[in-house]
Order: sequence, then C-alpha cells, then structure tokens
Amino acid sequence: MSAAGPRITASGASRFWYRNAMVGRKTVLTTLGPRFVEAIAYLAIMGLGLGTYLTQVDGVSYVAFIAPGIAASAVMFGAILETSYNAFVRIHVRRVFEAAITTPLSVGDVVVGEYLWGATRGTIYGVVFLIVMAPFGLIASWWALLCPVVFVIGALTFGVIGMAYTSFTSNIEHFNIFWTGVMTPMFLFGGIFFPFTALPDWAQVIGWCLPLSHFVAATRELVMGDVGWVTVGHVAVLAGFTAVLFRVPVHRLSRTLLA
Repeated sequence: MSAAGPRITASGASRFWYRNAMVGRKTVLTTLGPRFVEAIAYLAIMGLGLGTYLTQVDGVSYVAFIAPGIAASAVMFGAILETSYNAFVRIHVRRVFEAAITTPLSVGDVVVGEYLWGATRGTIYGVVFLIVMAPFGLIASWWALLCPVVFVIGALTFGVIGMAYTSFTSNIEHFNIFWTGVMTPMFLFGGIFFPFTALPDWAQVIGWCLPLSHFVAATRELVMGDVGWVTVGHVAVLAGFTAVLFRVPVHRLSRTLLA
C-alpha cells in the first residue's frame, strides 16, 4: 500500500469486472427483468394515469416529461443495487473479495471492478429503456444518442455511492436505512415526476443537492434536445460526486479486509 492509498490498476479492475460479468450473465434475465418491468410500470401508471389529469408539463406531454427521468432512475437503481446488496453478499457472505485479494489483485482493483460492473449493469438498464421509449415517440432529438455516455457517468456515480455505504455496513439489515432514508426520498424528489420550478426556493436548493436531480436533468435535456452548457454542468456535478467518494470504499475495505 502506497502513501496515497491502495494501488489501483486498469488491468486488475478489468479482471474483477470480467469475473462479475461472467457470473452476472447467468442471471441476467432474473436481475434485469424485474427492474425493467418496474420502470415500465412507473411509466404506465404515472404517465397514463396521472397524465390524463396533468396533460402537459413545461410544454410537453406528461408522459414525455417523466420518461427520461424514469430511464435515469433505472440506471441509478441498476448500479446501486449491484454495489449495495450484491456487493455486501460478495464481501460478507460469499467472501469473494477475500478470495480475490489473495491473487495479484489489490483491494483497489476489486473495488473499482465493482464500480465498473455496477456501471455496466446500470447502463444496460438505461439503454434498454431508451429503446422501449423510441417506438412511443418519447425521444424528440438525436442528442439522445449521447444518453449512453451520460448513463455510464451516472451509473458510475451511483455505483460509487452504493459502494461507499456498503463499505461502512456490517449488517445487511442496515440497507433498510439506506433505501428508506436516502434512495426513496431521492427518487421521489429527484425531478422525475414534477419540475423543481413548482417548489419553494428552499426545496429547490435541496433538490439540486441530489445527484439524481442532475442525472435526470441531463438525460431529459438530451432526450428533448434542449442541450447547452447547463447540461455539461449537470454531468460535471455527477463527476464531482464520483471524484469525492471514489477512494472512500477503497480505504474502508482495505482496513476491513487487510486487518
């Protein structure tokens, strides 16, 4: 371990990503299916149900307004599920991390491999959802072709957030606090179902402190074609969250696994 912390190599991280990908492909339908159906259900229930009463938001149909946000939330949940519950099982139940670091892989390699796998899974969720949106006319601009790039950045952000929480968790029951106290409020107040402009100023400030809000905004701007420097700013905020938290799980798990 160097003074800067556990070493991280691209080759080592990619090897652990590959290990997770080989295991994950065996359960791709059972893991991808429920989350995808859930996203479609939100789109149908909120869009077609509430959309009959609230026909337009910001000049577009309600369904068109919420669809990009639901796509972004699918990315978030896909990434964060992988680096929360699933990572916890790999660390504390199956002891995959312990086995991996007995090889030439470092703790840093393993953690970053987790980030990459979470980002891969989340991005797949988002891209599949975009493909479903297209036939329904819910994509208004060719800028949407850049959505997968933003999905990768957003998925990496939430993968790091999930891994950061997991690195401090010793009991799987503690994830109830995370999902109830953090994920659910962020999902509801992340700008998916209503614009922040309708909220009081203090609520708008809180809303823009949430990473999901910036992810939803960037995705919506690409899908709608309303792209500008503000879009770049939203993506930069996501990158900032990632940079700040990137090494936290590496240091935490180094203390746990190498103690």
